[in-house]
Amino acid sequence: MMIIKKRKSIVELGRLAIEKDGFLSLYDGLSAQLMRQMTYMALRFHLYETGKRYVDEYNFLHKVGVACVAGITAGCVGIPMELVNTRMHVDRVLAEEKRRNYRHVFHGLYSVIRDEGWMSLYKGGTFSCARAALLTIGQNAVYDQAKMNYMSYLELKDDSKILHVISSLTAALLCGPLCQPIEIMKTLSMTTRAPDGDKTEKLWNYMLRFGPGGLFRGVVPNLMRIVPNTICTFVLFEQFRLYFGYYDDVPRSD
Repeated sequence: MMIIKKRKSIVELGRLAIEKDGFLSLYDGLSAQLMRQMTYMALRFHLYETGKRYVDEYNFLHKVGVACVAGITAGCVGIPMELVNTRMHVDRVLAEEKRRNYRHVFHGLYSVIRDEGWMSLYKGGTFSCARAALLTIGQNAVYDQAKMNYMSYLELKDDSKILHVISSLTAALLCGPLCQPIEIMKTLSMTTRAPDGDKTEKLWNYMLRFGPGGLFRGVVPNLMRIVPNTICTFVLFEQFRLYFGYYDDVPRSD
């Protein structure tokens, strides 16, 4: 939806995908997505949860700083999987002769190295790392801040599932629009066959062809993905934290 040149709704795109390639085409890129989650997302959470122990938990800017470092570091690790995942998602809207036809994440990684060189695994890496930083701010830092505020104003307990749901919903609703412009630029950068060069200006101009709304093309399906994903992630995270242990609030001196 981000790269197509005509305006089409999510319903139209879903119907076209099912009619042309079958229902399972809606799950294209699943292997790359799972691999990315197991590496990039796990590292992002670990670095953020560890880093925030060393800053003032009541200072939102401190948490934003930790989120930036965690997101960029984890983003560097996840760029190759992000590249394959993005291309597998986009393949279905391309003409047959322009498709890359990656069968799964490992075939995608091998194909990129074989056809474009190993450096191409990091194509669009700048946008991917910037997105990772914004995503960590929008999800982790905003979640912690929202949770703290809801506990204070709504008098909810730390182990309340309602608290976890509304805090994660708040984070997801802010995170979606925050990341969308850089998400579009990352997708365009990773899927184009042109060399990088002055690509940033060209990508920016391409988005603005649709007016200011071009910066947020695809935000609705993105929210449909990120809202349930964020809620499930943080609710499960909190349950694991409560039942299987968590980091001490004060770092150990030994």
